Amino acid sequence: GYTLREPLGVTVGIGAWNYPLQGALWKSVPALAFGNSMIFKPSEYTPSTALWLAEECYAEAGVPEGVFQVVLGDGQVGEELVQSDLVSKISFTGSAEVGRRVYETAARGMKNVTMELGGKSPLIIFDDADLENAVSASLLANFYSNGQVCSNGTRVFVHESIIEEFVDRLVERTKKLRIGDPRDVNTDIGPMAHNDQFEKVLRFVDIGVKEGATLLHGGKRVNDLPEELRDGYFLSPAIFTNCTDDMTICKQEVFGMFMSILSFTSEEEVISRANNTEFGLAAGVFTRDIQRGHRVVDNLQAGVTWINNYNLAPMNLPWGGVKYSGLGRENGLGGVESWTQLKSVYVEMENVECDYPK
Repeated sequence: GYTLREPLGVTVGIGAWNYPLQGALWKSVPALAFGNSMIFKPSEYTPSTALWLAEECYAEAGVPEGVFQVVLGDGQVGEELVQSDLVSKISFTGSAEVGRRVYETAARGMKNVTMELGGKSPLIIFDDADLENAVSASLLANFYSNGQVCSNGTRVFVHESIIEEFVDRLVERTKKLRIGDPRDVNTDIGPMAHNDQFEKVLRFVDIGVKEGATLLHGGKRVNDLPEELRDGYFLSPAIFTNCTDDMTICKQEVFGMFMSILSFTSEEEVISRANNTEFGLAAGVFTRDIQRGHRVVDNLQAGVTWINNYNLAPMNLPWGGVKYSGLGRENGLGGVESWTQLKSVYVEMENVECDYPK
């Protein structure tokens, strides 16, 4: 006997507004490579790149007409696609709240799903960590792409013996970040993607202050910009200290430049606190003790982890979360499995054994 991997058929990809082109590629490339067709619905905030991918890339490369199609619209359009009896697989990237509804609808039709639903990921910095590298990773894990990254390490746990030195260096480097036109190669931070997200971050800043955390830096609208940029959704990166695990800002995903710094004393303690969340997309550990690094990530409830780095996503490694951060994997060998189905084949070369009377 042997097994075959076969395509699933008609699949649906539903993308988020952050990384719109990357999201379309992560879904469509393996889907098409393994013999499926795809209907892709980009976010209504960022439709252009998916259209460009279909019209300027796949069509020019010779992908047959209809194999990759783009449908524009809001959530209602996505719901219609998920409900369709013609669809065998849905790959969704977005919020946990919407993801649950998509999963429930797909389950009624016994459809395959891949869900990438964001998180509230921990970044743990031990007392023996290279401080400059840890600060660099914390900046990238919170402020890169204006903090609009699902895997961001927004709960930064710092050992109590180095937290003062860490915070001083972090603020020093954050103040040097250049906010401005994202088309300028010298710009470090551009605007938020849209007004809804801009206002959401500001609301969380207010919540953090009201709940007793210390807003050490940023968290405000930036007005000191050239005239042509003043209507943009520019924010200064927010750094909160004196945070506790039960604060709203340490439990809910903000999806903006919003860092919460928490102190810890022991390895066992920080693992327990890092795992005390409904999410489980990513996690990072900084330590010079590589055995400790492996030991800690082995005990962290997360689908993607890093030791002494953060937010790298090579295509040969699977990507996805656990708990409410999602189901299934994209990329790597996990991507092969998520876009195909197994068929078992038994081949008989002799007579059929049968005890029934002839």
